[in-house]
Amino acid sequence: MGCKTMIVEILSLFASAGFGVVGSECHKWALRKAGERNHDIEKALLTAHERILNDICGCCQKTPEIIARIDQIKQDGQQILIIVEGEQPQGSEGSWKGSELKAIQTKLMQRLEAEHQWLREAPPVLLNTFRNLYLPGLVHYFRLEIKYNQVVFNTLTHDILTDISGKVGNIDQELQQIRGRIDEGVDTFIASCQGLDERFNQLLTTLKGTAAVPADFAAFIEEKTQEFLGREFVFNAIEEFCRRQANGYFIIEADPGVGKSALLARYVQQTGCLAYFNILSENRTSTEDFLKNICEQLITRYGLAYDLPLHPDNTRNGNFLSKLLTEAAAKTDRLVIAVDALDEVDLSTQNSRANVLYLPENLPRGVYFILTKRPELLPLVVSAPQQEFDMMSDKYYQANLEDIRRFIRYRCQREPIQRWLTAQGVTEAEFIEFLAENSESNFMYLKYILDDIEKGRYADLNLANLPKGLEQYYEQHWRRMGMVTRPLPRTKLKIIYLLSKTCKPVSCDLLADFAEEDPLTVQEVLEDWEQFLRHRIVEDNEVYSIYHKSFQDFLFKRRTVQKAGISLRDIEQAIVDNLWAGLYGSDEN
Repeated sequence: MGCKTMIVEILSLFASAGFGVVGSECHKWALRKAGERNHDIEKALLTAHERILNDICGCCQKTPEIIARIDQIKQDGQQILIIVEGEQPQGSEGSWKGSELKAIQTKLMQRLEAEHQWLREAPPVLLNTFRNLYLPGLVHYFRLEIKYNQVVFNTLTHDILTDISGKVGNIDQELQQIRGRIDEGVDTFIASCQGLDERFNQLLTTLKGTAAVPADFAAFIEEKTQEFLGREFVFNAIEEFCRRQANGYFIIEADPGVGKSALLARYVQQTGCLAYFNILSENRTSTEDFLKNICEQLITRYGLAYDLPLHPDNTRNGNFLSKLLTEAAAKTDRLVIAVDALDEVDLSTQNSRANVLYLPENLPRGVYFILTKRPELLPLVVSAPQQEFDMMSDKYYQANLEDIRRFIRYRCQREPIQRWLTAQGVTEAEFIEFLAENSESNFMYLKYILDDIEKGRYADLNLANLPKGLEQYYEQHWRRMGMVTRPLPRTKLKIIYLLSKTCKPVSCDLLADFAEEDPLTVQEVLEDWEQFLRHRIVEDNEVYSIYHKSFQDFLFKRRTVQKAGISLRDIEQAIVDNLWAGLYGSDEN
């Protein structure tokens, strides 16, 4: 493994900063982890390598000599991370006490200089760039990979926690503390870099920390990014667009369930950009809510001189948003706003002749919107540069397929799935290929299928009987739940269609009132359908909503409605008659 020694040194840094373990234990652990030849750890380091090179290139466009040298690094590709293998660090294993962070930086630099002649002969400005930008930047982005890539984080932390279990009372609590200590330790390391040329100060400030995700969407982002893997080809395309264009709209299109929301949530985690998520199940789909939320984020993030809360006039159209974008753009080189699920926007909440969400036709220099939507037409006419990125294009088939395989491979490590494969007489490789083809590149399908296998719901089915594609999965599950048997389960049907029509989380008691059923009966129905529901606590009340819009789409298909013997008009009228005050208050007009 070409980057083994680099991994050893950097993991030693994270262990000492994050775990408070003595230097010798840190180094032994790091050697063991590097020796495992773990693909996810290696890929995380290479991802960090690519990201810091992109940042340096973007920051140094007026320095041809540095660009030429950086291009040489990029041509070498992984070679820049090839360090002399098999050597122990100079000095004793425990010699990093006190100044170990600075020592690691020095050791990395010494090994790179020993390996690469061009670096030994480089002019001072390039050495400054490499020592004070590349190395701390690499560590910074590797930190983000550890913090937000659950697979990498678990791989790195669980065994060391086991090793020191005598000192740890609560593993879960300790994991959260470790995340914080990693931040503090790496920030100290980055802050120790001195002698940086003035032109790089702004980038160094950026490297010292990534802004927190928008508070309104923190829980949603955390939920969506659990077990997130891959999608580098999309992130690379976004970065390339922002480098190539002075401003603009990057529009990601994909079918339901492919993972657009998860992808954008991960992007927000990684970059700390401003963000808004249209969430139909929480009734967050109005243009007014978008404008209010994003304008407040702009004012707070960039210290703009406006009072909060906003006056209602500021959210009646997009004029105030455009004004704020101009003022904020003057304070930063790049301002990125991520907006998810344009197709879920309630267009009745805005002028019919305006762009969706009143998105500006023109953008200030350095302002970019990263948008996601289904492949359907929406009102968006702009003069700013735009790129539509079709994730379903044949061009990205292999990249999507590799991400799908990687996710299945990751889930196959769990014991319930291993037991199921053994019972089926199927190898892991056969299962990965079969399920990848059946998935039609749909992560929502994979989530449901793999969760069902883990919970024993497919104990009586063989591989050939697994549904193909998300819609077939919904149809099969609908039948398995007895929704088309005679007599029809009216209570179940009424409750599930009510949830799909309210577009707002509702409590079990409210559903019981509507269905005129005992709350215990309603609770049983909700538990039967838990995998399709989002369940959370709001003001000490448990509330439920449909998890994903693709399930609502299935429910509203004509053949599903007809088979269920349901009148959607009756459902809607019942909501108006019985629940309006409870759900929306008295402002029905």
